Amino acid sequence: MAPNEDGVIIDRKMKRIISLGLAWRNLVNHLAVADKHLFELNPSLTVKAVEHYYSDLTLLKQRYDIHGLAEAPKVAGLLANAVLKYRPVVPKDCLQWDVEDAEINEVLAVYHGICICASYNELGKGNAPMMKLMAKPYFRKWYERIIYLVKERNYTSEALIAIFETLCLAAFPEGLVREAESK
Repeated sequence: MAPNEDGVIIDRKMKRIISLGLAWRNLVNHLAVADKHLFELNPSLTVKAVEHYYSDLTLLKQRYDIHGLAEAPKVAGLLANAVLKYRPVVPKDCLQWDVEDAEINEVLAVYHGICICASYNELGKGNAPMMKLMAKPYFRKWYERIIYLVKERNYTSEALIAIFETLCLAAFPEGLVREAESK
């Protein structure tokens, strides 16, 4: 028996919560990010960000007449926007100084978006193309510009979608033709 619509939505929300948690864990364990050890992923704010993402996704599907599952860049852009709005990565110690300038939520939003675009719905399948992209000489400059944009400038979720669509055109073309969520 197939799960009802509510069961499917709950499963997909849990998938997004887990994917944010895994991205955070990978970021902490494998990426060189300043002061990452001073922060942790707050479960309550993560759930709130995912709830916001699903609300935006519903509106986007209605606006663009999308039936079924959304493409990876749309998921990446909407979820990045939700992470940037709710900022689920918080200081471990509320008395820490100089955390107001930290870019940790911006890094998580961009990194997680890249992971979504690269994943192709198969565990580990996106790792090689993602590593290839990150090894290119222009990646660092692109990355720094995107972090600056989401930290210091104005943007919309649609602008973030366009950024991730462009990224897919350049590095992950399969992300444009497949749906971002499976079963």
